[in-house]
Amino acid sequence: MYKKLVSLVLAAIMAVGMLAGCSQNAEDVDVESADTEATSRVALTLTMWLPCENATPEAQEAVSAAVNRLTQAKYDTALEMKFIPRDQYRDAVEARIQEINDMIEAEEQAAEEYRKWVKEQKAQGITVEETEEEETEETLPLEDETIVNELGITITKYPEVGPKQFDIFLVTSYQQYYDYIENEWIQQLDGELSGNSKLLKTYIYPTFLDLANVGGTYAIPNNHPVGEYQYLLVNKELVDQYDYDPDSLSSVLKCGEFIKDIGNQVKAGKLEGVVPLLGEIEASNMHYFGLNEDKQEWSMIANQITNSMAYYSPCIPKSIFSTNVYINTVGLMKELKELGYVGDGTVKDGEKFAVGVIPGDPASIAEYEDDYYVKVYSKPMMTEEDVYGAMFAVSSYSKSLARSMEIVTYLNTSSDIRTILQYGAQGVHWDYTSEENRDTIKILSKDYQMRITDTGNVYMTYPDAGRPMSDWDTGKAMNLDMISSPFIKFPGVVTEENKPFLEELVTLSKEYKERMDACPFAEWDDFVTEVKKEIKANELISKNLLDNTGEVSTSILGFYNDWHDENYPS
Repeated sequence: MYKKLVSLVLAAIMAVGMLAGCSQNAEDVDVESADTEATSRVALTLTMWLPCENATPEAQEAVSAAVNRLTQAKYDTALEMKFIPRDQYRDAVEARIQEINDMIEAEEQAAEEYRKWVKEQKAQGITVEETEEEETEETLPLEDETIVNELGITITKYPEVGPKQFDIFLVTSYQQYYDYIENEWIQQLDGELSGNSKLLKTYIYPTFLDLANVGGTYAIPNNHPVGEYQYLLVNKELVDQYDYDPDSLSSVLKCGEFIKDIGNQVKAGKLEGVVPLLGEIEASNMHYFGLNEDKQEWSMIANQITNSMAYYSPCIPKSIFSTNVYINTVGLMKELKELGYVGDGTVKDGEKFAVGVIPGDPASIAEYEDDYYVKVYSKPMMTEEDVYGAMFAVSSYSKSLARSMEIVTYLNTSSDIRTILQYGAQGVHWDYTSEENRDTIKILSKDYQMRITDTGNVYMTYPDAGRPMSDWDTGKAMNLDMISSPFIKFPGVVTEENKPFLEELVTLSKEYKERMDACPFAEWDDFVTEVKKEIKANELISKNLLDNTGEVSTSILGFYNDWHDENYPS
């Protein structure tokens, strides 16, 4: 009954659209320019499963109708859409795949049992009229079937979804992506990317597609901005007043003397309303190796991801006390805090700061440019979640790979379907701010809510209510300047063999962190020298965890090197 009601709704919407002629709705943008060859194609129904934040049954029906109006007119393709709460999504997808596999297995088992029975009957001299085995691979019909709807209009009848059909869905993690490829649950897309879907290559940032290629490309990442900048700000007026070269103040460490000079002037009462250092600063993008890499707890074994790194760059595990930038930054912060030159990270009314590091993007940082020299402290960084957290795949049980990829390409390259999928049906869940102002939209209902990276290329729709599409320009520029984490796809260093040693590392790291924090600045250099000697003599670190001979199975250095050589051979 529900499917009949939806079919009638879709038919009525299409009929009204034909009678009304050219509409002003966003849904009509691509319908009017639909390929003429599409009318000669066979009608097809595909499934599309999406995770949602909130979608009432009425909202689901309205969105499905609006989307189908576009896809049926443009591609002769209907979509049976299913919206699933995000926290239940992966389980639902895998339950559907298991259901299909169970059906296939049952059919194969029944066919095998039938063949055995026939063979037994023949062995007993009993004649059996064998039935032809049904074709297991579903094929597209040769021509469309039509019906006359309740308005008396002849329309195309879209076929029902097959019992073993599952088409377009979202992959939401690297492990899921890897597992689905290994299990042959999703189809390779490289042929489509070189053919009918090659337009995707011009709409999706290349690094996304590079990383989607895992022995082949099996899903399309949803393009979006990644990360944020950390900016180093240096006060122009104070630089000029105390005769410093602004070009030389290019890092926190190089600003050390300048900060102390300003601090001395403040302490002497020669400067008022100035904070020498806005707030405590840490060495940027430190990556810690240990038992809980997901939480990135402080560890004695670490390395820094620099602004020049990419996902294929080596980032070798080593003693944190051998990472000079980290050690020198800690030392500088100790000195400045003991002098009282470090603020709490906030600027009071009427105050200014000499040096500070703040997060942001080119647009938000612009307000500081009149008063501060602005330099990049750390670049936006693409992570594993950015790449594999939302990727559209086509199931191995799809009715048609080519037709499914038409839909995936459509929602990654066109704003009409993209806006509906994200914000809902126009006039029901959202609308333009006004007929005169289509640069922004307003939200009319919260009955339909989706995470923007789950519904396709974010650049094809509005960033949010009241924000124009041009707001994405900043994100696009940031992506061109971003770095990609060298630990994308890295499984972590915990193995069955080295877990006991990593547990010891956690305990030892806590001890050294307490000693490090308690060490005064005057003793810092001597402390670091002594710690380096202790680590060199410590078998846990020097042999069991950082051995570089390639002979120690518990060495995280060896584990990392093997992984990197396998994935990114030189």
